[in-house]
Amino acid sequence: MTAGGEPKSLSDITKDMGLNMSDVAAFSGLDESTIFRLWDNVEWLDRISGRSLQSLMSSVPGIAEYSMAHALRKRRDELVADLHGEGLTVNLRALEKSSVAQPHLLNALEAGLHIMRGQATQKTSSFIARFWGREQDTALEALYSTTPDEGLLDDPQKLYDSSVDLAPRLNRKTYSFHSILALNILTHQVSKVTGELEADLGFEVPGRQAAFMMRGVVMGSLISSNDFDLAERYRKELDATPVYAALEEWSFPTYTRDGRISSDFALPSSLSLRNTAVEVLREIAVYNDAYLYYLVSTYIPLALRRDPAFGGKIPELVQALELRVVDCADRRIRQTCNMLVRRLKGLA
Repeated sequence: MTAGGEPKSLSDITKDMGLNMSDVAAFSGLDESTIFRLWDNVEWLDRISGRSLQSLMSSVPGIAEYSMAHALRKRRDELVADLHGEGLTVNLRALEKSSVAQPHLLNALEAGLHIMRGQATQKTSSFIARFWGREQDTALEALYSTTPDEGLLDDPQKLYDSSVDLAPRLNRKTYSFHSILALNILTHQVSKVTGELEADLGFEVPGRQAAFMMRGVVMGSLISSNDFDLAERYRKELDATPVYAALEEWSFPTYTRDGRISSDFALPSSLSLRNTAVEVLREIAVYNDAYLYYLVSTYIPLALRRDPAFGGKIPELVQALELRVVDCADRRIRQTCNMLVRRLKGLA
């Protein structure tokens, strides 16, 4: 966020360009009386109509940039104040230097506010559920992060505690697609940081709720703990429980937007995993050995059943696995990778 987010009047924005009221009115096609009413008012954005703003943005340099910066700054300041009231301090330096789009980061801060207020309502579930997706997940990851100068909060411990408290109360009495997604997202973020399988994170109910909650915890724990035995236990659970396998197959394509997010957790019979392939290739390169084992033993075989061409990325997948397996110390992981590579070379 730059200083451009500070309140400025139209006269402040245009003075360095040497434009006066008549110039702005002529270029924008607006009445000079309209420009006059806005000219010296630092709150002019709250008073202008959408159509008039579009005219100014398209005709006067700097208006579009200022409008965006001001809107981001205003929302940011409100969220910073509200989170401070809940006992959380936002790391403004990390927020400003992040490579993640600012609107995504502000949405993550708002999710944190919902969590801190602890209201297990449909509105809360619905909002948190919107973070099912690569970019949204990256923003939420920054909210929970403990990495100095990267985490959006100076100390996210209260956020962890509130997440653990909120998760089992999310729409406990009734089936809700959004509550299932929200529960998965919360458990995933907390377990990714703590590396622990927290029994208190979820609730024991049969079917998709328990299955999806388990997946969130397992994925987060694998990323943080590098636990091969956990990856193997998860694989065996999927082999034994069809609903777990179905949710596993659904998760990647909807997360990467290859498939449409649907409340019945169904995928079309014909589906190209183009975006999923790109994400899997990224994860092969950046995540630990236990997570790699999960990919090669569990997810990639499922994906190949859905899309044998793997989004047209079979050669890239073979290359990524051959490069990655060189660094694997565990013989079991190397064997599983090599078996998959041999199978893929038969498909290519």
